[in-house]
Amino acid sequence: MGDSLLLKKLVLQAKAGNKEAFEELYIKLYTPLYRYTFSKCQNEELTKDICQQVFLRFYEALDSYEPEKSPLAYLFTIAKRLLINHKEKKTFETFDETLFETYSDDSVDVISETHIHLLAEAVNEYVPLLSDTEQEVIRLYFFAELNYKEISETLEKEEVYIRKIKERALKKLRILTKHLHEGN
Repeated sequence: MGDSLLLKKLVLQAKAGNKEAFEELYIKLYTPLYRYTFSKCQNEELTKDICQQVFLRFYEALDSYEPEKSPLAYLFTIAKRLLINHKEKKTFETFDETLFETYSDDSVDVISETHIHLLAEAVNEYVPLLSDTEQEVIRLYFFAELNYKEISETLEKEEVYIRKIKERALKKLRILTKHLHEGN
């Protein structure tokens, strides 16, 4: 997400009552929050509802919010709790082409959309083989585009541990999907 100093500045301004600063926070943070939430529940209406509730709770808690903490980590923690409260916790979260779109280069169409879709569907079969923590780290890193520090704050685990979890999860996915690349 990049500029954490800007986010902290906006939070301080919003705490001081600047509604435009809160609006800018909303604009900057909505997309990663939406991606994360949708990747967890796969329900567009529920995702929109939860995102709105998250920002409402964030706004209501501005007075007590500590700006040295990552606003993204704070938002994702609220979203996780709301998802649990909505009983949308599933044993299988899909891993769709949103991950691949994050890394696509619009100027160079190396892989066709059909191939990306088929590859994403194939990867979906293997995500349940990852541990819950591995799935969560992959989701926060790729869908929500959080950095390691923000993931560390969200999951309340050491940053070094988060890096190892991500590496282990990607290694598992590479091994499990190796056959998808053979013959190309």
